[in-house]
Amino acid sequence: MRSEGFRKYLGNTSWLFADRVVRLVSVLVTSIFVTRYLGPELFGQLNYASAFVGIFFALTSMGLDDILVRDLVRRPDRRNRLMGTAAIIKLGGAVVLFITVMALALLKGLDTIKVLMILLIAAAEFLKPFVVVEQFFLSQVRGRTTAQVNMAQALISSLFRLALVVVHASLIWFAWAYIVEMAVAVAGYLFVYGRQGFSWRDWRYDRRMALYLLRQSWPLVIYGLALYVQAKIDQVMIGDILRKSLGAAAADAEVGQYSAALKMIESLGFVPGIVVASLAPAITRAKAQSLSLYKERLVNQYRLMFLLFLVVSVPLYFLAEPIMVILFGEEFRMAGYLLSLFAIRLFFTNMGVAKSSFITNESLFRYALVTAVIGAALNIAMNYLLIPAYQSIGAIWAMIGSFFVSIFLVDLFFKEARPNFGWMMTGIATFWKIHKVS
Repeated sequence: MRSEGFRKYLGNTSWLFADRVVRLVSVLVTSIFVTRYLGPELFGQLNYASAFVGIFFALTSMGLDDILVRDLVRRPDRRNRLMGTAAIIKLGGAVVLFITVMALALLKGLDTIKVLMILLIAAAEFLKPFVVVEQFFLSQVRGRTTAQVNMAQALISSLFRLALVVVHASLIWFAWAYIVEMAVAVAGYLFVYGRQGFSWRDWRYDRRMALYLLRQSWPLVIYGLALYVQAKIDQVMIGDILRKSLGAAAADAEVGQYSAALKMIESLGFVPGIVVASLAPAITRAKAQSLSLYKERLVNQYRLMFLLFLVVSVPLYFLAEPIMVILFGEEFRMAGYLLSLFAIRLFFTNMGVAKSSFITNESLFRYALVTAVIGAALNIAMNYLLIPAYQSIGAIWAMIGSFFVSIFLVDLFFKEARPNFGWMMTGIATFWKIHKVS
């Protein structure tokens, strides 16, 4: 613990944690003012546009981030070719994303404002290839640098959005904020990259390396698309389905209520992620030592996740409505009721995050891909069935149903994952037996 290496990795993790906290707080504070200013209908329009583009975000990342970090560690001498090739692949993905979302927006016959917002949010993705600089600093275990850039980006973009509220800007300017946010990140990363004596102008595209990276990343692209569909499709489907039955204004307002509740529940998702990350080394060591110790630590982690769910969700279920009214105003009382139902989703979020430890240690990445695709497909199907009758409430139950199948039931059909199903059930049924992970 006193070694230089330990202090280096501890400092790196601490900076990344600080980055997450600063971004979380800035986004929450900003969203309160923006949501209150726009109101349910305009806020719904903005979130419909961002979700519409967000479904395809995996096309820009192209599953390359972790692969790029790994290869930059292994072959630092290929830095310029790796970063240049990855940037060009991401640029190609951004082009595909832009053409796809614009074609779909026009085919769906969306109104002019929504089409313009989709255009602006999608255009911001053309800047993302430059953010490969972040993977370079992560490969150097320089979390401090990436954290400082990300925190500066969060604060500047938050101030920009707050300024729009102060000057009573029109809705379209809040779509421009996505471009400003990405531009600040690019400027920050290129600045610190240049300070290290490097230049993005030295990057080079290598066709053979591109083929190698694409062969490595294509499963992650499908996996990412499935995850983004499951996370973003609800807002789009609520708007599309209810527009036909309730009219455009009522549908946008429903999306606004749902989005306000969703943002609040998503903000709580980083806590189990931090916990699981901190326990990961102990579980990995246990895997190498003995099956019984490995099982004990996984079960113990599931106990902790279930206990965390109870501690957060039970109070949230009863306090959600007054919390939303206090933060966002009387107009968003319905969002409070939706948030109380979203509290149930935390159970599946926590268990799903914890399950990632099992998937990683067992290298069940194809299994993870299958579960993600099943979850996304089931979520879409259940939305079609439930949203017409139950509106936003139906979308929440569709999400919960898809999570139940993809996180729990699918395990029963895969021999490699079946033991984990038993461990999860044991952890849930004996959560009070939680003890220290040694």
